[in-house]
Amino acid sequence: MKVLYMSHRYHTNQTAIVKGWIENGHEVRFLSQYAGKVEDYTYIRPVVVGYSAFFRAFDYLYVHCLKRKDPAAIDMKLKCGIPPLLKIAKYIKKFKPDVAILRERSMYTICICAICKYYHIPTILYNQSPVWDRPEKMDLAHKIVWKFTPEYRITPVKLTGRALQRLIGEENTEDDIVGDDIARDRVVRDDIVKDDNAYWAPFVMEPQVPPEEKTYFAKNRINIFCIGKYQERKNHQMMIEVVEELLPHYDLHLTIAGEISNSFHEEYYRRISGYVKEHGLEERVTFLANLKKEDVAEEYRKADVYVLPSTGEPAAVSPLEAMAYSVPAVCGTGNGTADYIDHGRTGYIFRDNDKKDLKDKLEKIICDREELVRMGAAAYQHVKENFQFSNYYEQIEKILQRMQGMQGV
Repeated sequence: MKVLYMSHRYHTNQTAIVKGWIENGHEVRFLSQYAGKVEDYTYIRPVVVGYSAFFRAFDYLYVHCLKRKDPAAIDMKLKCGIPPLLKIAKYIKKFKPDVAILRERSMYTICICAICKYYHIPTILYNQSPVWDRPEKMDLAHKIVWKFTPEYRITPVKLTGRALQRLIGEENTEDDIVGDDIARDRVVRDDIVKDDNAYWAPFVMEPQVPPEEKTYFAKNRINIFCIGKYQERKNHQMMIEVVEELLPHYDLHLTIAGEISNSFHEEYYRRISGYVKEHGLEERVTFLANLKKEDVAEEYRKADVYVLPSTGEPAAVSPLEAMAYSVPAVCGTGNGTADYIDHGRTGYIFRDNDKKDLKDKLEKIICDREELVRMGAAAYQHVKENFQFSNYYEQIEKILQRMQGMQGV
C-alpha cells in the first residue's frame, strides 16, 4: 500500500508509525508545512511544501506587524494556511497513494482533500479530538469545514479531559479505572457522546528498556524527569514547587528538558530558572534545552519517574515514551492521552492544574521504591501489549473497509 501523510510538521510521535508501515512492506511519503526545530528523520524525511506565495506575504504581515506581541500569532497558519496547489497536485499525481491521511480540519486540509478527491484517492482525517467528547459546534462555518474535509478520522485520544477529571473525581480510587470500557461508560452523560466516524488509533511506541535491564535510583536518589517546551502551560513552575515541598522527606532530583526556539520560551526559561536560584535548588533541579533524540533517550534511561505536569495538552506522547523505558508515568487530566497510563498500575493521573493532587500522586510512587520498580515493569508490558503498529494499522483497515462497503451500497 502507498500511504501519504500531510501535517503541519513531522512530529516525533510519527516515527514508530512510519517505521511500522515500512517494515510491513508499505511505501510512505510525508508532506509537511514546515520543519520543526527538533525532529527525528531516521525512517523518513518529509517533503516541506510550505505555503503559497500570497499566504506567505500575508503571514509575515500578520505575525510581524498586526500581532507582533501575541505569542500565538505564529499558529494562525495551522488553521488558515494555503498550500502551493500546483506543486502539491503534481506530487500527489506522481506518487498515486492508496490513502492520504491529513492532519486537522484546516484550509490546508480542505485544499489537499479536494486534490485527492479529483484523483479518486481515499482520505482519512487525523486529529486529536477525542472519540468521546461534547458534540461539535455545527454553525454554518463548521458545517462547511466538515463538508470539505474527510468524513472518517483517526485520533490517539479516547476521552476528553473533562470526562477523565469527572471519572477520577467521582471514583477517587487507585483501581484500574481509566482505560476500561465500563469505566468509560460511567462518565458518558448527555453532554459527552461518541463520534461514530472516529476510530481510536493509538500512538505507536517501540519498547526500549525492559525492566530486567533497567537501572533505578542512580546516586541512591529518586530521579524525576519532565520534557516539554519552555512555556507557561507546561507547568514547570508547579512541578518545581512540588519537588521543593517533597525534598524534606525524600532524596529527589528533577531534570527538566525543553525546547527554546523563540523569545517567549527564553523569557519563561529565565523566570523558572531564576526561581530555582532564589530558592537554592540548583543541586536538585537541572535544566536542559533543545536535546537531540539520543540525549532524550539517555534521560529516560536515567529516570525513575516521569511527570508531565502540563495543562491543555491535546495528546502527549512523552508518558508513553517513558513507560517504554520501564519508567512509571504521572500526568494530568489536561493531557488527552492521560488514559495511556493504567491508573494505579503503571503510574497515576492527577486532576488538571491541581498542585496538591500532583504532589499526592507523585508521593504514592516515590514513597515505596519496590513498588516503583514494579510499576516500571508493568509500564513496559503495557506498552508491548497495547501500543504497537498492529494496534494502529487495525484502525486504518477498519476505515478503508467501511469506505469500500459504502461504495458498494
